[in-house]
Amino acid sequence: MNIDPMMVHGWTFQLVGEELHITTEHDPNRHLELPAKAAYSLLDYLYQYREPLHEAAEGESSERMERDVPETVRPEGSQEV
Repeated sequence: MNIDPMMVHGWTFQLVGEELHITTEHDPNRHLELPAKAAYSLLDYLYQYREPLHEAAEGESSERMERDVPETVRPEGSQEV
């Protein structure tokens, strides 16, 4: 079973035969090949801790947005309304 790769957030995930291949865009020579049983156990683990993972992902998004928004410059003596 070969399934088209999914590329997200700098990572590529692809099912090749009976393995899950995980590769980073930063160094395509380094990758992980998980047998189907290990990939399924990983899926179970991720599902079990999906809420904390969701919260962490949301926190990363908020932090990234805060860094990307330039601070508003106000003239001296002005007040925020």
